[in-house]
Amino acid sequence: MRKTVRDLVYSIRLCALAASRWSAFCENYLLPTFLDDIVEAALTAQLAIENGALNPARRELRYMLEVAVNIAYVDEIRAKDSLDERTKYYRSKGVNKSNVDHIFDLPLRLLGDQKTSFATSVRDAWVRASNYVHLTKRRLDEKLQLREQGITLGFETTEILKQVVADVHEACSIVMVLTFETIGPSFAGDILVGTLDERDDWAFRANGYIAVVDSHFDYKHERKDSLDQIIQRRNGRIRFPIPVAGA
Repeated sequence: MRKTVRDLVYSIRLCALAASRWSAFCENYLLPTFLDDIVEAALTAQLAIENGALNPARRELRYMLEVAVNIAYVDEIRAKDSLDERTKYYRSKGVNKSNVDHIFDLPLRLLGDQKTSFATSVRDAWVRASNYVHLTKRRLDEKLQLREQGITLGFETTEILKQVVADVHEACSIVMVLTFETIGPSFAGDILVGTLDERDDWAFRANGYIAVVDSHFDYKHERKDSLDQIIQRRNGRIRFPIPVAGA
């Protein structure tokens, strides 16, 4: 989990640095302004989990997803606006800031025919995290069941901990996909091919949607001579594959 969060912080800051060569990104986009909010949420989730506070961690993941989706949405549809105009629009009723439904309004150009699947997975991740915001009937029943099993704070099962760590990885992977989408294929390609291609230990290699984004750049000259090996290596590193429709 620490590796996932560390790689998220490194990668989104790398994206911002790469895109800073484009003056419009620095001057007009919301993403650079809100990067610290995303980093803060990820680090807070990590610290919460390490101290046994799993539910507050899930609430941070929900917040992180809402920020990532909604700033990506504004940066996409208000591409010609200034930062002040984008900020004003974000504050307006034109942005539903309490959920991630705008994920279905994004073009998600780097995902090809997996666009709808990704959007659905984002919404599902948000829904799961939302179950821990309020003490709903479902949450109450779950809490009582855990107590009956003797599971209390600091005594979670391995399965519970594995699930929350997987939730962190999924949320961070979603942020990475949206960051690549926002900075665009030119900068995203430079980073994935020029910087990350030989980093087998990059945490997000394990995510199926990141693999789809990475495959978008298989046309690049730098991959021509070793494309078969790159594809084999990429597929072999996926631990969280894209869900099969109808499964």
